[in-house]
Amino acid sequence: MLYALRPYSLNKALLKRKFGCNEVSATLRDGRLIIYPPTLDLKKIVTSELDKTIAFIPYCAKPFEDFECPANDPDYGRKNQKCIKVSGGECNVPCSVGKMVDVLLDHGYKKDQIFIIDSDSNLFPWLIKKKEEGYKYVIPGVACYYGIGYALDFIGDKLGYRGCIVLLEDYIPGDTKHGVCRSISDYMYMEKIDKGKRTKIDDKSVRLIEKILDGEYP
Repeated sequence: MLYALRPYSLNKALLKRKFGCNEVSATLRDGRLIIYPPTLDLKKIVTSELDKTIAFIPYCAKPFEDFECPANDPDYGRKNQKCIKVSGGECNVPCSVGKMVDVLLDHGYKKDQIFIIDSDSNLFPWLIKKKEEGYKYVIPGVACYYGIGYALDFIGDKLGYRGCIVLLEDYIPGDTKHGVCRSISDYMYMEKIDKGKRTKIDDKSVRLIEKILDGEYP
């Protein structure tokens, strides 16, 4: 409850302090990436345990207005777990979700290792199920500062997942109204219905995940 009442700027600063974001390399900062825990050996994981790795990406990073996601639901818009590329199809619509999915599939991820988040109430049971199946790592989890700030206690501390988080950014830089969630009301609205938030995964983040999965980081 306290987390929900704190200003976005304070939550963001506390999250950065928690994960030492101001002390990490420029590569991680530019790639908007948090390693959890900071001492985790990603190279070891991708070279020996990639089959125990999953990924999740939120629906708010799908196209909106400029382009339309072909997997949109007629009633709920982008708010679903569908992605044509995850299902094995081809999609040429410009989309940062699609770029990330391409990288994951190219590195051997199967469709049941990738979850497009339509709501946390569906993500959390999926994470529990995958944990029971033997999965241990999240590379990457994609989220905004607000979402990961409250969810990481459950994903990391309770379920025991380790890995890395890619932080979303505003589709239009500085768009505080339509960009990433900055309050509990923003977040809860997007949990219920697609309110038109426009976010994206930075190209630098996609390239960094590709480098990590290639075993080239650090």
